[in-house]
Amino acid sequence: MAQAATATMSDDEIESRHLAMLQVCDSVFPIGAFALSNGMETFVQRDFLRKGPDFEQYLKNYLEVAPYKEIGQMVIAGKYAQDARLSAKGLERKITELDELASALQSAREIREGSERMCARLIKLVDKMDAGQGVGNADIDSRSPHLSTYRSLIAAGRCRGLHSIAMGLYAADHAASLRSAAVTYGYSLISALTMCAAKAIPLSQFAGQVALHDSFPNLVHAVDVAFTLRPDDLGISGAYLDIAAMQHETLYSRLYMS
Repeated sequence: MAQAATATMSDDEIESRHLAMLQVCDSVFPIGAFALSNGMETFVQRDFLRKGPDFEQYLKNYLEVAPYKEIGQMVIAGKYAQDARLSAKGLERKITELDELASALQSAREIREGSERMCARLIKLVDKMDAGQGVGNADIDSRSPHLSTYRSLIAAGRCRGLHSIAMGLYAADHAASLRSAAVTYGYSLISALTMCAAKAIPLSQFAGQVALHDSFPNLVHAVDVAFTLRPDDLGISGAYLDIAAMQHETLYSRLYMS
């Protein structure tokens, strides 16, 4: 749904759509996102993250990279779904190309496999939520049409299925504004990292929440950067984070799955 359509929505519909994004980005949404540290645990064990200021710097660095990774992938997928110029076949081709590129850019096996698992669980849960709204199986695709297209491409073996892309397509189906949805998605990413830091460093909840709050301007800037990118811009930074994620696979002891 194009952002321009927001002007035709009632206040209640806008709030309902905002709640739809909050639900799938919430820590209690059972897709496994909060079992992943995305390589941060490596930095903890390498003694780079020891206290609050270290984590604040980590979040800043993470958000400098995020437009070229998850947030960028989410935004580009959402923009494809909102592009009225694309035919159904054209959209499938764009999604398939983005999935192939984003999968290739997932250097760390744990990150790639974790993203695929979260994508599968997200699609399964959305199907159940759509079915629970009193529609028949034949009508489920019409409630989340772009996400259903991705599900079909994954089932056909044409896509691997990545959580960031699925979130962009879900936002196109349900969010009132793609930009607002991207901010909400980005918040879920850094909120998950804050929870990981509280356990792994360990970091006090107070210090973690201060760092999270102070990162909001950087998050909004990261989303704005993501909206300026083309697919070819994805993956142009963040090598050290990828290396840390790959090193996580061989850590002696681990709290998180990645």
